[in-house]
Amino acid sequence: MIKAKISKLLAPKKLIFEEEILDDKNLLPEEIICKTLVSTISPGTEVAAYNGTPPLRPIKAYPRLVGYCNVAEIIAVGSGVIEYKVGQRILTFSSHRSHFITKTKEVLAIIPDGVSSQLASTAYIYHLGYVAVLNANIKYGSPVVVLGLGVVGLSAVTAAKMAGAKVYAITNHDVPKRVALEMGANEVFKRNEILSLKSLLGSRLADAVITTSNTWRDWELALDVAGMNGKICILGFPGRGTEDIPFNPLDSRYLYHKQLQLQAVGHAPEDNDSRQFLKFNEKDNLKFILDEINKKNINPNLIISGEKSWSELNDAYKALLKRDGSPLTFILNWNK
Repeated sequence: MIKAKISKLLAPKKLIFEEEILDDKNLLPEEIICKTLVSTISPGTEVAAYNGTPPLRPIKAYPRLVGYCNVAEIIAVGSGVIEYKVGQRILTFSSHRSHFITKTKEVLAIIPDGVSSQLASTAYIYHLGYVAVLNANIKYGSPVVVLGLGVVGLSAVTAAKMAGAKVYAITNHDVPKRVALEMGANEVFKRNEILSLKSLLGSRLADAVITTSNTWRDWELALDVAGMNGKICILGFPGRGTEDIPFNPLDSRYLYHKQLQLQAVGHAPEDNDSRQFLKFNEKDNLKFILDEINKKNINPNLIISGEKSWSELNDAYKALLKRDGSPLTFILNWNK
């Protein structure tokens, strides 16, 4: 029997670690047992839950598990498992926990030998930015604005730059600005510098705006910098946690006059289909991203603000919530 430590939010800012017994003697043929090596905090989702922000859907908010960026080592396999072996490192959507049992179909990717577990655990964060760029149909040379530079916004900067876009970003914080410029952003502006950004973009404005922000004020900025026949790609949740609506996000002078396309861009197909029509699917995308990390074309060190023990998850959430020093995300080490 394995004693697994599992993080759980019982209520806002009330995080505990429960113990769960895993039966390692009666695995189903397609199951594997994994030991978590590291997991990365996805700040937007997890800090919102920790702080008590209303859930995105009408569901019971607590108790709830937290986390989904997990790198684990396989320590046992079922009798029918062929494609995976004990000792392999894999990427999964498992929550912050020390051990877990999962089916092989839930494995997202095998980690290449040249990629550290810490860097690999950020792959899904980069996947979100990559999917946004794919869905935006960004072309080489397209002017693109990324609004909000948390880790997801920064992943969009990386992906847009790799696609050959001219990338401009908006943030009021110095650390994300520095990181975005290091990632290759052409220029980064504060929110009160929007006129300077528009002047630089010229009459064409932006072909695509990738917004990771929830505020209505930022929604207005997104509409303002989008050009004719442009597209706004939504990686945030506009209006989440805001009771009043000071601005109509569907104002006709923007949405109707410019004939804009608004699209939620966080999801991709889970797998390819039998005829290979879904080549840019979640699992293949993650394999590509891990390969790009391995080739040093993507550098997750730029978004990792530090490494903590799994037992310090509560402290990590508090640091991300307070934003002292503008931390981006933290790696949780499950061997400490």
